[in-house]
Amino acid sequence: MTKKPKTVSFEDGWADELDLTPEELEYLVSGIKQLVETGGIFEDAVSVDDLPIEEQEEIYQRLNKPKNTRH
Repeated sequence: MTKKPKTVSFEDGWADELDLTPEELEYLVSGIKQLVETGGIFEDAVSVDDLPIEEQEEIYQRLNKPKNTRH
């Protein structure tokens, strides 16, 4: 059985708040895709529960922040 390659897709507007040039954004996207394809993103992952409490709170705040919707 052949394993299906892992892929990643990006939601429209996901990088709107990042201050990156188009070249920097392409480099970031390329790096993320490579980490997903090789499995490195999973091997190097850290559980949120293992982070300091301040970092956990920041992550949860960002996740609960209302999203910009463009409808």
